[in-house]
Amino acid sequence: MKPSEVNAHPHVSEHIVVVHNGIIENHEPLREELKARGYTFVSETDTEVIAHLVNWELKQGGTLREAVLRAIPQLRGAYGTVIMDSRHPDTLLAARSGSPLVIGLGMGENFIASDQLALLPVTRRFIFLEEGDIAEITRRSVNIFDKTGAEVKRQDIESNLQYDAGR
Repeated sequence: MKPSEVNAHPHVSEHIVVVHNGIIENHEPLREELKARGYTFVSETDTEVIAHLVNWELKQGGTLREAVLRAIPQLRGAYGTVIMDSRHPDTLLAARSGSPLVIGLGMGENFIASDQLALLPVTRRFIFLEEGDIAEITRRSVNIFDKTGAEVKRQDIESNLQYDAGR
């Protein structure tokens, strides 16, 4: 797949906006299922499959978190993904499967990245998501759930790395 504007992140399905890092190994059969449900694809990426899948699950009822909890087990591969409903832009859902994700804790703001070095300019407090974790992140709160939807606690860590550590 060649880089192109149509394949660039974020990918959108109605109100659902998705970025992701990694590979969804079963994106082709999921794409076919979603096409059969009436979804149209504008890119060749596996990321767009996540957007449409979460959109489909949201239409089945419940909250965005519930839709993500139903969609994520259908994905096979190693990835970290961040999902937002544009009607509620202050809430992000992040899911980790085989690819690192870290939440940066700020003062009245929180961040998400695949590497803590990317967040050192804005914070030194981090929560490292564990395998299978799904986090619901707002400016003022972070709630983490396991793949069954049960809330779990993850320790926040103060980093002693310096901002220029990655240079």
